[in-house]
Amino acid sequence: MKNLCLCLSLMLTGSLMAQQTHTHGLGRAIYFPNIPGFVTVKADLHIHTVFSDGNVWPNIRIEEALRDSLDIVSMTEHIEYQPHQKDIPNPDLNRSFEVAQQAARPYPSLLVVNGSEITRALPPGHNNAIFIQDANKLKIEDPIEVFREANRQGAFVFWNHPNWIAQQRDGIATMSDMQKQLVKEGLLHGIEVINDLTYSAEALQIALDYNLTIMGTSDIHGLVDWQYKVPEGGHRPITLVFAEAKTEAS
Repeated sequence: MKNLCLCLSLMLTGSLMAQQTHTHGLGRAIYFPNIPGFVTVKADLHIHTVFSDGNVWPNIRIEEALRDSLDIVSMTEHIEYQPHQKDIPNPDLNRSFEVAQQAARPYPSLLVVNGSEITRALPPGHNNAIFIQDANKLKIEDPIEVFREANRQGAFVFWNHPNWIAQQRDGIATMSDMQKQLVKEGLLHGIEVINDLTYSAEALQIALDYNLTIMGTSDIHGLVDWQYKVPEGGHRPITLVFAEAKTEAS
């Protein structure tokens, strides 16, 4: 999946929820068929736990992913923002990934990949680096050099919630000179068009204009069932990856 051949982010419709064949999770499994020549991989690549500003332990994220019949997840903890540090010291930024990976070990259908959220003011804003080797090496002050280090580790990097009003007051995703530089250097590869409950038409246009992968993520901090009203037929946003195989290398 590291070499993402094609991605499509989706807010699934209620009618799709009826097309469920997986046995996990009380009829809530998300199902999409394969397409000719590719395996359809269901991914949520923006997830938080108590190891940054989330509210649950990583094993709960694995349980939720299994219930939703996901194929790949990443615990993308904030590097620079650790509000639970007094209660949960986190000297090793890979620890959330390790705990999640251990929880998923009995379930070979679910792939857990290492990731982190590079958390900066805009620009460059918040960006996820997934398929990294060592999150600790991303503790770099320079806002461009941290992207270079992520790419040296073979990361896929995407811009998170570009329309987030906490950083973009008008709620309109706009490319800065720094982001254009990141794209030009091949350091930025994707952009969230759907984050949590929001959709950005401007982010979609940026993806098309700059040839960035279209991403959809939950950015979940609390419980998936509560945030997306799963008992009432809701669902989290995901990204569909059309890959040659369901492996990290593909």
